[in-house]
Amino acid sequence: MTLPEAKRILLLYRPHSVESDNRELAQALELARQDDELREWFEAHCAFQKTVHQKLCQLPVPADLKERILSERKIIQVHWWQHPGWLAAAAAILLLAAFGPMLFSRERLDKFDDYRNRMVGSALRHYGMEIVTNNLEQVRQFMVQHGSPADYQVPKPLTQLKVTGGGRLEWRSNPVSMVCFDRGSGQMLFLFVMNQAAVKDAPSRPAPELKQVSKLATASWTKGGKTYLLAGEGELAALQSYLPGI
Repeated sequence: MTLPEAKRILLLYRPHSVESDNRELAQALELARQDDELREWFEAHCAFQKTVHQKLCQLPVPADLKERILSERKIIQVHWWQHPGWLAAAAAILLLAAFGPMLFSRERLDKFDDYRNRMVGSALRHYGMEIVTNNLEQVRQFMVQHGSPADYQVPKPLTQLKVTGGGRLEWRSNPVSMVCFDRGSGQMLFLFVMNQAAVKDAPSRPAPELKQVSKLATASWTKGGKTYLLAGEGELAALQSYLPGI
């Protein structure tokens, strides 16, 4: 399930009325728990829906409503602007004006720092590999079959490590290839590859830029129209040993 598909499903979600047997909804909710951007959007959506629900529940009910309904001899004419339905619509419009910008105009997390943080988060969550193999070429063929970047260049020092598999991720509906390497002692290195045009302010040079992000050391560079991100546990100096020759 892609992020746009999940948003389309979650847009119909109401915190006060949950469909427990909806399989698509369950998948979208699970994706929202895994994806930071979708989780932020979903939290704003739920907050807005809860506020609307609370305000509508606070609309006063006329004390003589029952008598009006049961009365057969008197026809009560209510002005259109006094009709409960219009009152509810007016309340919803006011709430949309107040909270709509929060829901639809949230800060766009579309810069390279956001992308790097997202990929690091995927690595820290021990993202499950979709293909498990020690053959780097099989990983590349998997990416070809699933529409992810496959014409990437693995740094020569990195090819000396044992590949364990990989998987396909997404960044703002753009495919990202993830290749996993085992450097021993239970430590992994994750190589993420995405088309350079898919992210704002991506590194413009082939020379790696090093940065510590959370618990992982990262190196990022761009070459041949592809933006690379290498992430792994340890110090930045330890990561550099896998980068020469890029």
